[in-house]
Amino acid sequence: MENCTGRSTIVAMKQIRHYQAAVSAEAVALAWARQEEAPSGATVVVDNEVSPRGHAGRLWCAPATDTLSMAVVLRPEFTVEDADAAWLVAGMLARKSISATSARSVSTWWPDRVVDSDDGAELAMTKAEVQLGPGRMRFAVVTFRFDLARLGVAREDLIDAVDDARVDDSSVIDDAELVSRGYSERCALLRQKVRVLLLPKGETRGRVSGVDRSARLQIESSTGMVERIGIHSLRSLEVRGN
Repeated sequence: MENCTGRSTIVAMKQIRHYQAAVSAEAVALAWARQEEAPSGATVVVDNEVSPRGHAGRLWCAPATDTLSMAVVLRPEFTVEDADAAWLVAGMLARKSISATSARSVSTWWPDRVVDSDDGAELAMTKAEVQLGPGRMRFAVVTFRFDLARLGVAREDLIDAVDDARVDDSSVIDDAELVSRGYSERCALLRQKVRVLLLPKGETRGRVSGVDRSARLQIESSTGMVERIGIHSLRSLEVRGN
């Protein structure tokens, strides 16, 4: 594992850069991918982030001592239209990593959380940053912030579990349709009634019927009409029961 000087090494076939402090794990991983063509699976771990923010600037509030902050470079074969599926990849990998290292039952929570299936407690926050090229995605950086105190899991075990999940699901990660299915199967919002506030304004209500391959939340109204909400159109989401 790399130390805070920035020199990288290969550890168990994984390329990891470890920093004591940085603005954010994703900022370092993005620079690595853009400037040095970091390979798929390249991982950044940061002990103390200055700005640990997720979707729409949401702040991660768990203290740094209780947090594993890591970002992973991925290079899936996604089209531009399916690029936001990287958010689903992040959620799917986080859920599988927690399941592999703890006894908790966990679910995804669109678009950027992994929660305890029983009590809804947030266990991880995820994020995706995408670099597009002509007609396709060049790479994605997916970021994970795990609440180690709630999970009761060792930092190194989770780092290994994320990489294991990435390798095990390598064929799935390259297929946006398979990613959306895997994500939706364990999404806690499925069949829930929700109220969604939109950007810059407006709202929609209905029952969640799934998440499509472009990472849009599918909301079915009482009349049967389905509206698809993109991640970047979301202002807030409120669950209103079954």
